[in-house]
Amino acid sequence: MTSLYELISKSAEAGHLILDERGAMPAGHNGPYLDPETPVRNTSHWLITFAKAYEITGHEKFLTAVQRTADYLAQPRHRPGGATFLHRQIENKDQCNGLIGQAWTIEALTVAADVLNRPDLYKLAEDVFLLHPFDEQVALWERVDPDGSELSFDRTFNHQLWFAATGGLLANQNNEIEQQIRIFLERLSSTLQTYESGLIRHPLDPDVPLLSYVKHPFKYKGLIANLVLNSARPPQRKKSLQKKSVGYHGFNLYALGMLKEQFPRRKYWQNPIFERTLSYVQTDEFREQIAKSDIAYTFNPVGFEIAFAQEAFDNTDSTSCKEWVSEQLDRSFDFDSMLMIKNAQDQNTLSARLYEATRLTNYQDIINF
Repeated sequence: MTSLYELISKSAEAGHLILDERGAMPAGHNGPYLDPETPVRNTSHWLITFAKAYEITGHEKFLTAVQRTADYLAQPRHRPGGATFLHRQIENKDQCNGLIGQAWTIEALTVAADVLNRPDLYKLAEDVFLLHPFDEQVALWERVDPDGSELSFDRTFNHQLWFAATGGLLANQNNEIEQQIRIFLERLSSTLQTYESGLIRHPLDPDVPLLSYVKHPFKYKGLIANLVLNSARPPQRKKSLQKKSVGYHGFNLYALGMLKEQFPRRKYWQNPIFERTLSYVQTDEFREQIAKSDIAYTFNPVGFEIAFAQEAFDNTDSTSCKEWVSEQLDRSFDFDSMLMIKNAQDQNTLSARLYEATRLTNYQDIINF
């Protein structure tokens, strides 16, 4: 039997062996979406794992790995237009990977800035965050491509939520960012939409003020299109989206847990609708659905995500959290390679996403190996 932190350290050892001379980790293809990605995403994730391994062990090689991956991410060539980070290159899709790609790298830069005592990394993270126009009327951000092109609003809810969560890591550093996050949280009861069960809906279904739409119809047309599509979709498509929402429920809760740690006194955390959203993971219905999901466990590490959310909101006992962590490891951790690659469609990305466990308690005796 072993502890979670032992596994994180051993996986960091394995990851250290595949860290290349540039300071980059192997790129993936965004799991089931098959979008070829640059190494920026997975390098961002692994940086956080290396930082945790250094905290656990004190081994200098992990600190050096944090330095090398941070230096890699900070290179101007990864923002070829001097704006946002280049995360993917695929026809008919943005190169920034919406807000979510930028969120992951901002997250890593804040960790590196703290571990390495490098204010320049905080500044880079702040600058990239603030490149994204924030609309106070709908409390949402627009996407920005690496060349600086301002695109439309990101219409996937978890992208907006994760961008807010990683922005929250900068809130103590930057008043403008803090104010944006507070506005986002104030409007969360309208932007976070759920099914009756408490399951968070995957598509964004925002409340656009009529006057704002009348004044700026082009700006808000994408959000209005989402409202129309969400109501007009055929039953089979609605069922498919609900199934997808199950696979992202833990991912959303993880980001909410991050926000709870940064903004613990927000009224929304006592909202009955949110309490139902949090409690949904304890239902038999959720456990049955998540076990059948092709997104959970082998792409989104739902076991870590739910455990962290339960810790952040003090919503259950440690035994339940430990069970979720053990389930995740049992389904996805390969003890020969010491990487989280088992059953993965995208081994490079899943192994990198072990980093989501770095915010968890050090659970003991979690699994045999």
